[in-house]
Amino acid sequence: MVHDWILDVLTDLRDFASKNGLGVTEEQIDRALVAVARELDARQGMAQGTAQIGHVREFSGSIAEGQNAR
Repeated sequence: MVHDWILDVLTDLRDFASKNGLGVTEEQIDRALVAVARELDARQGMAQGTAQIGHVREFSGSIAEGQNAR
């Protein structure tokens, strides 16, 4: 998908926050990652004739699982 790059950027920011003890920021970025992944997935689902992109769903699911583990 064209806009998947934003997930990479947010992941990099979350990793930076984690490595530098910015716990609140890390949690907020996790929430943003879930929201973006869901919106991209919903947008992709609305576009006719586009292939399913599994990693967006997997990504949002793994983030949600990580949040539940905290």
